[in-house]
Amino acid sequence: MLELSVNSRSAASITAALKKIRDMIMTGAVKKDTPVHIILESGVYKETVRYNLTNPLIMESIPGTDRKNCVIQADNCESFHKGIENRCVFIIGPSATNVTLKNFTIANTHNKISPEGTPIADAAEAFVWNNTSGTLLAENMAFEGRQGTLFAKGFTWFKDCKISGNLDFIYGEPDTSLFESCEIHTRDDDSGDFNSYAVKSLAMAGKSGFVFLNCRFTGEKRKKASLYVFRTAGLGNASSLKNWDSAALINCFVSEVYDPELGWDDDMDLTVYPRGNAKTGWREYNTKIVLKNGKVEEADTSRRNIKSYLMTDDDYFKNYASRYLILHDTPFALVNQ
Repeated sequence: MLELSVNSRSAASITAALKKIRDMIMTGAVKKDTPVHIILESGVYKETVRYNLTNPLIMESIPGTDRKNCVIQADNCESFHKGIENRCVFIIGPSATNVTLKNFTIANTHNKISPEGTPIADAAEAFVWNNTSGTLLAENMAFEGRQGTLFAKGFTWFKDCKISGNLDFIYGEPDTSLFESCEIHTRDDDSGDFNSYAVKSLAMAGKSGFVFLNCRFTGEKRKKASLYVFRTAGLGNASSLKNWDSAALINCFVSEVYDPELGWDDDMDLTVYPRGNAKTGWREYNTKIVLKNGKVEEADTSRRNIKSYLMTDDDYFKNYASRYLILHDTPFALVNQ
């Protein structure tokens, strides 16, 4: 294993370390399958990071560090740099194999400049997993942004993480993306009192998409506008290879500030595909509502979006009762869970 320690005292120090690794691979000093371990000292790293090597990667802060005290951040967006690969703060490319991120924060500090809607100019991802063949494990991480905070393809597993934003801040084209014991936080809207949406799934056809297991959905209430857990892009259909509205809540706690419909489809003007079922679509099991006073009660599901599905006990125990059941047919089955 190649191990490097990095500190924030030098400009673009993470990028410099990755360049050093790349140069060592090009000269043959390091093999393309040698694991890389990068240890981040506490501090604020003001840079954008790109990783697209086949070497397995572990990047983490020094053990015992509070993730709030080790931050990679930049003010970046589509109007500054075109394309998702350029406008984000941290991107993992398609050549990566197995990546582990632990115990630090990735933040896009860009504030929206458009007053309403989801303008492409304000797209400002903090983290992008642009990979369909490798695996990502993110543990005790924080991902902070506003519009499109976290984008994921393929196979990802987020454990004990916090993801915050206000517009489609968890989105992408996943096969299976598991969020386990995470906090999903809808933050204030810096451009005004407008609706906010946590999850926009454009999942691969027939796949489980985004699965939230034992997660907490918290949020900052709007004066008149609403907060939704899901929203559709209205692009899915029976023949599409992606753009399926597949996202599941399993044993989750949802703040009462979220609209009880949970899923937004522009008053049924947009297609939600497929209709929820045990495997795909918008679906949930054993949701609890957290009141302002902190008390927890059973969710009243009578006002759910008509396209969503309430899973049965049989659905749960067959498909979602353990991490293994959720990940067993993914590449994670080949690595230590």
